[in-house]
Amino acid sequence: MNIEVKYGLPFVEVTICYRGEELHLKHVLLDTGSAGTIFSADVVDGIGVKVEPGDVLNKIRGVGGVEVVYSKFFDFVRTGGTSLEGFEVEIGEMNYGMEIDGILGFDFIQTAGLVIDSKELTVAARV
Repeated sequence: MNIEVKYGLPFVEVTICYRGEELHLKHVLLDTGSAGTIFSADVVDGIGVKVEPGDVLNKIRGVGGVEVVYSKFFDFVRTGGTSLEGFEVEIGEMNYGMEIDGILGFDFIQTAGLVIDSKELTVAARV
């Protein structure tokens, strides 16, 4: 899978599935510095991802400040040829001043065994 550099940052395409509904995201930041994976609430609302009774709200801190998020288990999160089923992600506002659908964090990168080639601008699963 290819990496596209925008705003000086690495972006990839990701397909997500929640309760049988799929969505292709074209602007997902590949971020080894983010412990977790997070998707934009506005973007995933299109496939029915919403806060429900029983969802726990948490505060996360990052370079952009503090943000309130909730977690959901997705049917799958897929990038390139790598797919993780039953993967837990956070959902938040993600108002970072740039076009961004989500952040593919180190939790996904490590679990999927992704290898990032920053010279060739590619990402692949470890063989």
